[in-house]
Amino acid sequence: MPRIIVGKWGKDLAIRLPGKIAKAAGLREGEHVDIETRGREIVISRTIPPLSIEEMFRGKSPAEWRRAYAGAYDWDADETGVDQ
Repeated sequence: MPRIIVGKWGKDLAIRLPGKIAKAAGLREGEHVDIETRGREIVISRTIPPLSIEEMFRGKSPAEWRRAYAGAYDWDADETGVDQ
């Protein structure tokens, strides 16, 4: 297991990942990661990239989505109290 030294980067502390570790994890320069603590352990994980609208709704046409979710929410009566 490689050991590294914590350094200073401006007002923050920094670590450098050895190339061997980065390669094994498939990390590339510019990639985003999340970092958190669990007790005294530091956990670094890949950030899940946000989906685009196209990716989110891929696989069905707009009409298919409307049919699939037509009754998904009961909007109740409008402000006047009259059902539509």
